[in-house]
Amino acid sequence: MNYKDYNDYELIYMVRENDEDSYYVLFNKYMPIIRKIAYSYYKSYKTYGYELDDFIQEAYIAFQRAVSKYNSSKNVLFYTFSILCIHRSLITFCLKISNDTKNISNTYLESIDNIPISDELNSLDDYFVYKSNIVEMWNIIYKRPIEYISVFELRWNHFSYDEISMLLDLPIRKVQTIFRKCILDIQKIM
Repeated sequence: MNYKDYNDYELIYMVRENDEDSYYVLFNKYMPIIRKIAYSYYKSYKTYGYELDDFIQEAYIAFQRAVSKYNSSKNVLFYTFSILCIHRSLITFCLKISNDTKNISNTYLESIDNIPISDELNSLDDYFVYKSNIVEMWNIIYKRPIEYISVFELRWNHFSYDEISMLLDLPIRKVQTIFRKCILDIQKIM
C-alpha cells in the first residue's frame, strides 16, 4: 500500500469522526516506525524480564494517545508529535521497570546504572557538550525541506535505506543522497 497517498491530517480528522478505516490506515502507516522504536528500547532493557510485545504495546498506546491529543494548530507535524509521544512513553516505561523498588520482575540481570549512555561520554562536561551538539544538529535538520527531515529522522531511528525508500516512496539513491547532504550540513558546524 502506498501510504504517501494518505494525508495524516485528513486521517486524524476522519478518526475523530469515528471512522475506523481511517484509524487502521493511519495505524498501519506508522506500524513499522512504532515497532522499530519499541525494539530499540527492548534491546537495552530486555534483561529486566519483559518481552518485546510489552514494549510494542506501550508504543501502541502512546500512538493512540498521540492521535487523540494531536493539535494541528501548534505547527508541529503529526509524525514528529507521535514519535515524541512514543519515545516519552517508552522512557517512562523503562524507568518504571528499571526501578528496583517498583519492578515486579525478578528476572532482571543488571541495574540501569550499569547500562552505558554512551561509550564516548566520560564526564558531565562531555555530556553537556554532547547534548548541545545534538540540539544544534536537529536545529539544522529542521530548517531543511520535509523530505530531508523525514529521511534523516528515519535513518536516525536505525531504518535501512531500503525501508526508508519503501516508506517514503523514494528511490534508494535519492534517499542516500539526501542523507549524505544532511550529514555534510551537520559536519560543517561541528
